[in-house]
Amino acid sequence: MLQTGVVTSHAHAYRYLAPSAVGPSAQPRLQLATSDLQGAHPHFFEGSLRAPRLSAELLSAVHLIVGSRFFVPANTLARIVALADPVVTSGGGRLRFEGFSSCCSAYIRVDMLPGAYEGDVVGKGTTNVDFNAPMRAALAGVRDADGLGLSIGQDALRLRSGSADIVEKKVALPLRWLRGMLEVQSYQASMRKKLEARGIEALRFFRSLPRASTSKTPLWVVAGAGGLRTTTRAEPLGVRIADTSRLRVLEPLLPKALSLAVYADDAQQASAWVLDFGSMRLTLALSAEVWRGFSGEGQALRALMQAGDNVALARVRAQLQWQAQLDCVALAHELGLDKSQVDDALRVLGVSGLAGYDVAEGSYFHRVLPFDLALADDMHPRLAGARALIDTGAVRLVRRAPMEASVQGAGVLHRVREVDGELLCTCPWFGKHQGARGPCKHVLAAEAIQSMSPQGAP
Repeated sequence: MLQTGVVTSHAHAYRYLAPSAVGPSAQPRLQLATSDLQGAHPHFFEGSLRAPRLSAELLSAVHLIVGSRFFVPANTLARIVALADPVVTSGGGRLRFEGFSSCCSAYIRVDMLPGAYEGDVVGKGTTNVDFNAPMRAALAGVRDADGLGLSIGQDALRLRSGSADIVEKKVALPLRWLRGMLEVQSYQASMRKKLEARGIEALRFFRSLPRASTSKTPLWVVAGAGGLRTTTRAEPLGVRIADTSRLRVLEPLLPKALSLAVYADDAQQASAWVLDFGSMRLTLALSAEVWRGFSGEGQALRALMQAGDNVALARVRAQLQWQAQLDCVALAHELGLDKSQVDDALRVLGVSGLAGYDVAEGSYFHRVLPFDLALADDMHPRLAGARALIDTGAVRLVRRAPMEASVQGAGVLHRVREVDGELLCTCPWFGKHQGARGPCKHVLAAEAIQSMSPQGAP
């Protein structure tokens, strides 16, 4: 049973050599305090950013989203959730900063490509960074004329005359925030480009949006003769958006953007808004509704349920070497696998914290979230529920094709059946969401039993 208002979290102790800050000097240097669960402070990168002011503005946008909450459930107290530190990844010549809003309905990532920086040392790794209020204030004062050096790791964390104040910070990270970080990768992998506009055209469009989104009627963004526009009528070639306040973080950045590209999945369950600055990109992914955090979705549960001792998954995982792009076709050819097997393996790796997805490049990239992800079932209650149903023998396969099964619930016998290629269930979860938020535990269990039963079964 779901307990409303209960927030489950994992507490991790983070050690920072010093607070993050912009150090005073003739040429200011952005110094990011990093934390490693193993106790070491990896030296990922040291160099300078070629567009200091723009870089500072993009990093401030990450801080703004991480510090925002766009929805507070009416039946809970407006509890302040501790801010989750953004995650920074260095690998394949890219620097990536990503984070989530407190309500998990907005995900943001800044990608710094090789042309965005000058530096001799680019290591490989992922860690948390201490983005605090003083950091944002310091970033607001960065000027192009001053330049901006960037160092991440032990060698660049000296703030006062070489003195190193050790700061120990304990952060409670809600499990739903972690689930959101994992689920959003699956959503992005199913998106395709729907709309595109030049930066100035996009700015005009953003300025036409309502300043406050109080209406429950969703808007559809479509391309017109005069550029992007909105309509309240569903448009198959448009992008659905609810609560335009989540887009406001992009507006001050548009004058410097080369273009805006908008991506969405075919079911219009999520969208991604990508600003291209040439050597840098900003991606903002939004759930269909503010009350629908990515943490509650289940788009990759099928792949996780079927992972098990998957040989293809193990072989693809062995190829991970902090690549900035993971080419499915090339991996399939190299490993002698079908592309569909590689796709499924990368999807599982994405929801396991071992890969992120870049919609602009249409590919996964390798990174390892700096959290303990061993308890996958804790992050996916429906997955745990499905496995429990199988372990207790609660699932009986009635027919393979079209598939039909009976699943014994808590005092209720549920029926899972295939209709026009889709699996339907009689449980309340399916009745409420109609499969839009991933399969229910009964469908997951029935599919698993079907895959394990002999081919000759009825």
